[in-house]
Amino acid sequence: ILANPRLGLPSINMQDAMQGFRTTDARMIGQVTSWPCALAIASTWDPNATWEWSKAIGEEHLAKGANVVLGPSVNVHRVALNGRNAEYISGEDPALGKVLAAAYVRGVQEGAGAAAVVKHFVLNQQETNRRSVDSNADERTRWELYYPPFEAAVTAGVAAVMCSYNFVNGRQACDNSETLNTDLKGRMGFEGWV
Repeated sequence: ILANPRLGLPSINMQDAMQGFRTTDARMIGQVTSWPCALAIASTWDPNATWEWSKAIGEEHLAKGANVVLGPSVNVHRVALNGRNAEYISGEDPALGKVLAAAYVRGVQEGAGAAAVVKHFVLNQQETNRRSVDSNADERTRWELYYPPFEAAVTAGVAAVMCSYNFVNGRQACDNSETLNTDLKGRMGFEGWV
């Protein structure tokens, strides 16, 4: 997104991030770091290691020209065969995700000076039919199991939230007033952009 100097707005240059700066061009091959996956970092249970890892990822993004890091991915594992489970820093534990999501956001934003985007809000549990699958969870289940890592990222000051591709309780996640307005913006107090 182009800058608007008249309004004092910088350009927004986003790049995917869960194993580091995603190569999108053959010229980038061999030019970026191949970081351990988020699940490997989560297995350390160490917020300091997570902070250092995310700071380094943020610094590399800035060095490559991206000021917005599309991470962390924090979905709690629900489907064991989900092809993206290795990208999710929460593993199967919302309490772990809560601690590590906050550390990741702080590492990218305070440590490196880039903007973090927590994703995929919410209930993005599988890649198969990800644009049409309907993930159903009642309010209590969402708040106790699936929201804690997102809420921790919001509390840590995450710049943005990426909504997910799936449906949530019959509504497309990016058009779901209950999860986006009532829960994310209302109850969690998120003031950034989605």
